[in-house]
Amino acid sequence: MVSPLYAANNMIRRANEQRVSLTNLKMQKLLYILYAKYYFDEKVSLFPDRFEAWQYGPVLTDIYEIFKIEGPEPIVALRPDANGKVLVVAETGPFGMCFDHVWSNYARQSAAYLVGFTHGDYHPEYKTAWRKTVDECGLGAFIKDEDIKKDGEIWFGSGNN
Repeated sequence: MVSPLYAANNMIRRANEQRVSLTNLKMQKLLYILYAKYYFDEKVSLFPDRFEAWQYGPVLTDIYEIFKIEGPEPIVALRPDANGKVLVVAETGPFGMCFDHVWSNYARQSAAYLVGFTHGDYHPEYKTAWRKTVDECGLGAFIKDEDIKKDGEIWFGSGNN
């Protein structure tokens, strides 16, 4: 497992290198898609933190709190952890492969598109983990890993992205 803050720092660094606009909302969706991809590929959780079902899709509350100061503006500065260290995850092995896949396929999408993606707007025949959680438990509830696994199967299985 890796720290979601370090993975967020990877995204910020890559966004700066490639001049991709990365807001808190967009980063939350990319972290969720990364988590689903990693879970699909490796059959284990990427982060120890759990996603919650918020109005605009899955959210890691601690990450939201760290970056909310940016409001709707793009995030450009990497953030230090509780020890004051600014760290990233080595982009090698399974993490690197999943990160590259998610970044190359989704980073240039708009935040609005990614919200629709995680809500299930583009797969109406399938109830995403976010939709299932909201329908069964309401906004603010934790999204179950078993449901996130299903998102990964739909999005990345059988020749899908």
